Amino acid sequence: MALVKIQINRLGINSLEYLPASVDVSPGTTLHIRILNYGSPTHITLRAEGGDFTNFTYENIFIEGEEEIHIPILDTAPEGEFSIQVITGYGMHREKFKIEVIKPTTESEKEENPREAKMKKDGKNLEKLDSSKYEWNIPLAFIPPIIGFIFLLLWLFVFSATAPIRPMAIILFVIMFIGFIGVWFSPDKMICIKYKF
Repeated sequence: MALVKIQINRLGINSLEYLPASVDVSPGTTLHIRILNYGSPTHITLRAEGGDFTNFTYENIFIEGEEEIHIPILDTAPEGEFSIQVITGYGMHREKFKIEVIKPTTESEKEENPREAKMKKDGKNLEKLDSSKYEWNIPLAFIPPIIGFIFLLLWLFVFSATAPIRPMAIILFVIMFIGFIGVWFSPDKMICIKYKF
């Protein structure tokens, strides 16, 4: 049972507190809103901003002590969120809390592989993996540091006696810098080289 507790007049005249800040509900269930008044009788207004999720739109309530309001969530409600606004003091205090509509998962969906679930959602056909065709992706941004590391090993173990230090350090710095610039300009879309073997 989804329950939101709203406390009015506890911290002062027309004060407004609610717990929690957001609530998860399922389609076809009911959201319970319990309103506790700690002061003199007060008018409050509840206003739902989510026509796709509930038929409840607006209610003006006179609260003396404790009252519970039931907001039905539609059976056909899609996944998403809407908010309910609580108004006290004839508009002086307004607060919103979020209602998140989440469709419950079935046992078969829980056991399903996340990759397969995404492919089903995207409408792609599931194919068995052919063990003879595997792909190996190498992000291009990794290539300069790999080359730099190989160059460093060559410098340390092969050319250490003959190569001057300063030009080698500059070459290593430039190779590594190119790698960092590559990563900097493509953080969310790493360009990859694909190898099939």
